[in-house]
Amino acid sequence: MKARKGLTVLFTALFLLFIGVGLYGCAQKPSPPKPAAKTTAAPTALAPSTTAAPAAKASTKASSKPVSKNLEAAAMKIINAQGCTGCHVINGKGGSIGPSLSNEGTKGRSVHWLEVQINTPKVHNPNTMMPNHNLNNAQLKTVAEYLESLK
Repeated sequence: MKARKGLTVLFTALFLLFIGVGLYGCAQKPSPPKPAAKTTAAPTALAPSTTAAPAAKASTKASSKPVSKNLEAAAMKIINAQGCTGCHVINGKGGSIGPSLSNEGTKGRSVHWLEVQINTPKVHNPNTMMPNHNLNNAQLKTVAEYLESLK
């Protein structure tokens, strides 16, 4: 009987340790992003015949995943500052405690639903481990619109 009680205590301790590590990972802030490489103005000086092919390729990419680079950059800055990738995978990078957000836009959820989920996740699931993020309206809209665009 003592052995069974000992196992129960051991498994309870391991469970609490696992939960504690998971919660710490969601709240942990990642290191600051590395500065982007500088671009040159050379592509605009090219002859029109040399720019036609890359433009066609760019439109193909845009139709498969219509995400504005400005929206993505702004949203990822907020997402990284909030430590979301400690728990969630976004575009192949991040933790596995929470669900992947890489294809969030395919789930049919509205931007409003995503805003509620980000700031007050217990409204949708009272048992969630996800913390409230308390973003301001502009930050909330940026992140929600970005997540909704991920297809």
